Amino acid sequence: MRISKKISVAALSAALLVSTTQSASAADLTASGSSFAYKYIVACKAGTGHNITYSSTGSGTGRTQFAAATTDFGASDTANALTGAVVGKHMYIPFTGGAIGVVYNNPGITGKTLKLDATTIAKIFRGSIVAWDDALIKALNPTLTLPAKPITVVYRNSSSGTSEGFTDYLNKTAPAVWPKVKNSTFTSSAPALPRNKKGAANSQILVTTVKNTQYSIGYSDISDAQGVKGLAFAQVKNENGEYLAPSAVTAGKFLDSFTTIASDISGVTVDYTKKVAGGYNLSVFTYAIAPLAGGVKTTGDKAAVKAAVTYLISGCTKGTALGYSQLSGELKTAALALAAKIG
Repeated sequence: MRISKKISVAALSAALLVSTTQSASAADLTASGSSFAYKYIVACKAGTGHNITYSSTGSGTGRTQFAAATTDFGASDTANALTGAVVGKHMYIPFTGGAIGVVYNNPGITGKTLKLDATTIAKIFRGSIVAWDDALIKALNPTLTLPAKPITVVYRNSSSGTSEGFTDYLNKTAPAVWPKVKNSTFTSSAPALPRNKKGAANSQILVTTVKNTQYSIGYSDISDAQGVKGLAFAQVKNENGEYLAPSAVTAGKFLDSFTTIASDISGVTVDYTKKVAGGYNLSVFTYAIAPLAGGVKTTGDKAAVKAAVTYLISGCTKGTALGYSQLSGELKTAALALAAKIG
């Protein structure tokens, strides 16, 4: 199902008004999934007018719990069709986005920022580059004094939308080094695993692990790692040849270049090789997994879910300060049209 770029503003406004009217009283909603989106949902939930209990379980568990009718809605950093009783009764609706930061703890790098490109990142995370003073890292950072220390790679060891986005990026931008296609489980996508490695259950634990492990490197949403003492984000080379730090602005420039939703199941088709000036290509959308045609959970307030998802798309502005990128333009309009169908 293709989402039209031209949507009747009057019809959309009427649908949202009905949603708001139906959800006039506060409802108790449960949700789970993306650890990437955790801080966004926590910051925004009060503005929805409903009581949302959100568990940062990882995208894979969020999908499983929604399909099992455990939650009212879920959150996932990738749009993966669900099977079983939930077929035909769910949608994936983008509601925010942001950068996946390559976060590192290297006390030998001070005063300047590490620069990496996709090929070098891929070689580090598959274990082909094992030391910080490797010739490829030196070539990208001629002004840095890089210590001769082994690299410890920290990765998500459970099903994770962040891992899926990260491995998709590596496969699309450095296919010769990372030939395996994306997977929500990092170890299933990695062509090989580094000798020095540590797993982490979610984004928050990954950041803590990197913080507590000198000379380590990992990948996470920027909201969990920004401002943490001892950690820094690498500047990543985009397809335009620019080295950029992850931020709401640089991720937003890249994500804003996508204007359509391929379908309510497959989400937005992200081209990680797209040239976008000032855009940070290692960025993802986060989706609400929402009920369609009654959903699989027979209890709960569908109108409240509709109101909550609508607010997450267009009503909350607190995410920008946390590093999240708000939807805008035609993509925002298309997302709101999907939210109006929740029920």
